[in-house]
Amino acid sequence: MAGDGKKILLVDTDKAASGTAAFLEEHGYAVQTVGGYQQALTAAQNWKPDLVILNILIQAFNPLDLIAELRKNPFTEGQKIIIFSQTPKTDIVTGPAPTVSGYLTKPVDFDALKAALAKAAPPQEGRQPTVMVADDDTEFSDLVTMFLEANNYAPEVVNDPMQVMARLRERRPDALLLDIMMPGKDGFAIMEEMQESVDTVGIPIIILSALRLENYQERGVLTGLPEIVAREIPGDLLLKLVEEQTGGNGEAAAEAPQPEGGRTDRPRVLMADDQTELLMLMKEMVEYAGFEVVTANDGVEAMRAVFETNPDIIVLDYNMPRKNGLEVAQDLKDNPLFAHIPIIIVTAFGEKHAKLKGLSMGIDDYLIKPVDADELVARIRMILKRNRQVLDTNPLSRLPGNPSIQARVERELQKGGKFAVLYLDLNNFKAYNDIYGFEAGDRVIKATANLLVKLTIQNEKTEDFIGHIGGDDFIVVTGYERAEQLAQRIVRGFDEIAPSFYNKTDRERGHIVATDRQGNIKKFPFLSIAIGIVHNGSRRLSSFAQVSNIGTELKKGAKASDKSHYIVDRRKD
Repeated sequence: MAGDGKKILLVDTDKAASGTAAFLEEHGYAVQTVGGYQQALTAAQNWKPDLVILNILIQAFNPLDLIAELRKNPFTEGQKIIIFSQTPKTDIVTGPAPTVSGYLTKPVDFDALKAALAKAAPPQEGRQPTVMVADDDTEFSDLVTMFLEANNYAPEVVNDPMQVMARLRERRPDALLLDIMMPGKDGFAIMEEMQESVDTVGIPIIILSALRLENYQERGVLTGLPEIVAREIPGDLLLKLVEEQTGGNGEAAAEAPQPEGGRTDRPRVLMADDQTELLMLMKEMVEYAGFEVVTANDGVEAMRAVFETNPDIIVLDYNMPRKNGLEVAQDLKDNPLFAHIPIIIVTAFGEKHAKLKGLSMGIDDYLIKPVDADELVARIRMILKRNRQVLDTNPLSRLPGNPSIQARVERELQKGGKFAVLYLDLNNFKAYNDIYGFEAGDRVIKATANLLVKLTIQNEKTEDFIGHIGGDDFIVVTGYERAEQLAQRIVRGFDEIAPSFYNKTDRERGHIVATDRQGNIKKFPFLSIAIGIVHNGSRRLSSFAQVSNIGTELKKGAKASDKSHYIVDRRKD
């Protein structure tokens, strides 16, 4: 059977846990379920499970404390863990009639938060709206407080979840910013109580959470572990995750592509400062803490290094020649390929207005010189844990998702210049997935994303945009003049790498045999790519919906070809 007797420790107190345990046992796994902190630690050390499945919403204890303790214990520091939380309460946030006014994931897009607050608690002449921040993360609360004060709101912070309801009844704020995951009493429980009380039922709620509900992440923002929190979790997804984590080094792992550019498993930190001695000292300290460090001596070098090395986090000195730290940060935040990278600014200036300027740009933290090395390392670790994902980045490809795609296309429409949008889709992907499995399919998606980045983003000054709509669908926004040439390069490049996705037997045969969507057995040729090119060179484009509809239609036409193919919209108004 699939599990082959491998041991799964299920840490959960929810009634759904018994169903999960029975499902895993049916597929050949040995399962032990525990609901207490000490029970989980003891079982992990003595029973030595192949995998721990942890409910991140468990209320019996703080699950982050359990993860930290497992990592500290030399007997369990290598323990494999996935986050798997199933709760019908997600409907409160993501259901067809959500209770909340807004749902933003951390790291928070402050422009999006400003827009959500404008709807939930619009400014009033002569009065500052009161906004309560309910979050046990004090550092994050401080950042939000600064943001609220700068935008003419009166902040009220509650870091103890057990005190939230009492403070809500006492203060009656105009809006509540609420974290879902808090120890002892989570945001779901608070929202339920608010709906039951006449004093609080009308208070608008905006969720600010590191949890992405109804969405699988390879690395959760808080934990860095594979994570899914949903109302209902398909059994095949659970099996896929469990098999991946307990599978060992099979043939698929042996054939997996190696990281490009000599990339190590250590987080990569870019540090930029024009004071060479200080830079080398900080580099040595951060490397000693277990990070890979890349350095730059001014802002222009820093921009080039970002493009060449794609760091996980950036530490910028504020006062650098050619480009200062905030100028570099602004350029990065304006580039959709790098906008998700967290940034720390190091400065000798402690003025509040400088911090607020950076906060509005999305700067994650500030440090004042002289910098304490231990504090710098601690801040880097904390931010990497919290800010692993940008708001809507696809967890597989690391490319911007649908909200960013729509915003970028609408921006081009508003600018009024000539532009083009490439809609891209893979042919025969379902058949490939059915034969080679989801893990191989994921490698194809990653390889396609890397190819698009390589062929589209030629240097750090590019204004082109690449997004991942979902599944095997991508989008590229580029200049009207270069769109067709770019499509030609993508078609050519994809056809060059496609045979490498198949084993030797299938490569020699030139096709695979699988069932189509109607259940008929048939031969499928190798993967290919279809591209529809929408542009405003010969017709007026007025909305994102119009662009999307035309792109879908053109892409469908391109998919009719047996090989990689692109179609340009030649029609006129």
